[in-house]
Amino acid sequence: MKKVIALMLCLVLALASLTGCGGKKSSSTTDPENKTAPTQAADDTSSKDSGDIVEIFWQYPAISEVTEGFYRMEDALNEMMEKDIGVHVKFVPTDLMTSRQDATLLISSGEQLDVSLTAFTSVGNMVEDGLILPLDEYMDDYGSTINKDWISGNYYDGKLYSLPTAVNKHYNTYGFNMKKKYCDKYGFAQDDNKIYTLKELEDMFAIVRAGEGDNFYMTTPWNNTFEPLNYSYQEYDMLSGSFSAGVLMLNRSFDDLTVYNYFETEEYKAFCEMMYDWAQKGYIAPDASVDTDYSNRAMEDNYLGTFGYCEPESSMLSTTSAWGQDVVQFRTVDGYVKLNGGSAVNWNVPVTSANPGKAVEAIAYVLNNKAAATLIQYGFEGEEYEVVEDNGESQVIKFLADDITKLPYSNVYGLWGNRLTMPAVYPASIDNSKKWIAFENALPRDRYSPALGYSFKSESVSTEIAAVEAVMAQYCYSFNAGAIDPDKALPEFIAALKSAGIEKIIAENQKQLDAWAASK
Repeated sequence: MKKVIALMLCLVLALASLTGCGGKKSSSTTDPENKTAPTQAADDTSSKDSGDIVEIFWQYPAISEVTEGFYRMEDALNEMMEKDIGVHVKFVPTDLMTSRQDATLLISSGEQLDVSLTAFTSVGNMVEDGLILPLDEYMDDYGSTINKDWISGNYYDGKLYSLPTAVNKHYNTYGFNMKKKYCDKYGFAQDDNKIYTLKELEDMFAIVRAGEGDNFYMTTPWNNTFEPLNYSYQEYDMLSGSFSAGVLMLNRSFDDLTVYNYFETEEYKAFCEMMYDWAQKGYIAPDASVDTDYSNRAMEDNYLGTFGYCEPESSMLSTTSAWGQDVVQFRTVDGYVKLNGGSAVNWNVPVTSANPGKAVEAIAYVLNNKAAATLIQYGFEGEEYEVVEDNGESQVIKFLADDITKLPYSNVYGLWGNRLTMPAVYPASIDNSKKWIAFENALPRDRYSPALGYSFKSESVSTEIAAVEAVMAQYCYSFNAGAIDPDKALPEFIAALKSAGIEKIIAENQKQLDAWAASK
């Protein structure tokens, strides 16, 4: 059964092939000597009030081949958007985790793509690769309904280059999401008010391993990201959205603006040693570091759960929080707010967009139109869900199947619209949004990264960044899966990073950060 860990961004893959919704050739020009850097977008000639219907191609993250229900959703959405803003959308299915690569292929070949998706990568990478457009000039005419607070973290070098996929909370908390059936089977008690240590989780793993036997695994790393335990290991802030430019060690202090090479810290050494130990104990599959189907593993019966995003309290969980199954969360990192280089999940307007203004307007429409966002996110009332609670202001909906991927249409990613106004999903409470706002308002300022508002300009060290990222890809997936002995491999890794130029990158980042802090 092919599904995905739908934890990320509350939220939280389509086949990478773009069947059924391929883009069309753009009229934008491409430098024949640089096929990866189209030089400009097509002229934005369509008037907002011309009455013409503008077709835009928009990446859409999915977890399987799209079904007939997907096309009914798309048709219904277009009825709304053609009438209200004169836009006809053609969704381009993509894998969430490879969306940037898919977009790059389309853009570099000159295909029209009007809205692209970047997931968990810094917007700066897209800018420096010449793939996306600055959006400032379109905001007054096409994006004025987008609240400025929603885009405060979407700037690079003083220019707006991305828009949020959804209006969501800034507060993030992480931990282990365990399938409830195993939590109940082994009698594990859970406390929302507790931050669990990894040693406490390891003790649970040992009990489950003894009870379930061989070929039963506790978790699997995601082989598209370098983050230890999907952010569930400790607090830090990747200022550029990548470890290559260093981090603030927020677990030590939320006031210190020292940029560290994360891989040289005692914390990372301890992490690598722990992962190696877990692998030796059989908690992680032997082939985990090279597993290409990592995103579906936690759905399988012989996996206990996965590390990633959590909710502040269990009453806010829904059955879509993970794999369409009930989960119990054991939080390991308390709530905090980080910069992370704008490295969230965002919409961008590629340089091959035929109409950048209308692309911005379409994004703004879905962010602000509750009916449109609810349609994309949840489908049709009476077909995919029923309303089980309605107080006139908010709703709770319940899906009409325990396994939502069996519905005519399903969308497991919470990447659409204003999440604070859309319906909550049963069994979450009807006041979920109010709870999120309360948690965020109650978060102490000393749990906010001191680098919020900073933007690292990496052009002067772009060659070194590419070299360092290549070294990271060579080692990090293996460390995350416990596949190599850190006593030998970690010193080799650190030496290779230094040879690739990580110290030069961090020094440049530190210089810019200090100047930014002094100018505040």
